[in-house]
Amino acid sequence: MHAARLAGRFLLRYRRPAAVEIGARGVTVRSRTELFGRTLREQETYIPVESLLRATREVRYPRLGLYAGLVALGLGTYLGVSLLVDGARAGSPELLGMGALVFAFGAALDFGLSHVETAARGRCRVVFVPRKGPGVALAGIERAAADAALSRLPRA
Repeated sequence: MHAARLAGRFLLRYRRPAAVEIGARGVTVRSRTELFGRTLREQETYIPVESLLRATREVRYPRLGLYAGLVALGLGTYLGVSLLVDGARAGSPELLGMGALVFAFGAALDFGLSHVETAARGRCRVVFVPRKGPGVALAGIERAAADAALSRLPRA
């Protein structure tokens, strides 16, 4: 599915640009479908504030750095302690030092990856869910623009 979408995007110049307008009465999403640079379909979706169930900002893979850090810590601990034990049994200071370095590297990598910013490009997805009907998602939006748009949304 992803390969077909990627091929359509580059070979057929398939695009689905959208714009959102947030007013005092509700949210209007205008979108169009383009193929070879020509507009195939234009669509406008209006969601009144009274029927808006949820409006959220989502980030893809928000905990990826944490999980990669945990894997690095696990591998560093396993390999480092294995080398430390082998070095202690053989009486080899080189193996003891190597085990300590591998263990320290795994712990440092865990710390670094756990504190990496969640979305490197700063892009996110904004989702509007009405009480009835399908939700609307806008992807590839700058984080600051998404926060500004959601803060303008009137509270119901």
